[in-house]
Amino acid sequence: MQRANTKVVQKMDSNKSRSSSSSKKSQGRKVVTFVGDVKQELKKVEWTNKDELRSYTKIVLVSTFIFGMFVYFVDLFIQGFLGGINLLVKFFTG
Repeated sequence: MQRANTKVVQKMDSNKSRSSSSSKKSQGRKVVTFVGDVKQELKKVEWTNKDELRSYTKIVLVSTFIFGMFVYFVDLFIQGFLGGINLLVKFFTG
């Protein structure tokens, strides 16, 4: 009885090692396939030229500056409004 159990355990161990080695090989193949697919897709991409890149960079910088100034002025307005409320509260409460 014990011999039969030992054989079953040995057989299970050998099956596990086979499946793990084949699993590693299939994962390696998947990685190689993925990298190849990425290379093919990157060849299809239409990259920007220098002039387009410069103009897009200028657009991003100008719009970022304008948005930053907008946030700054809104912050100043809110700060002034809350400062005015603070003065009113101090005036009435002493």
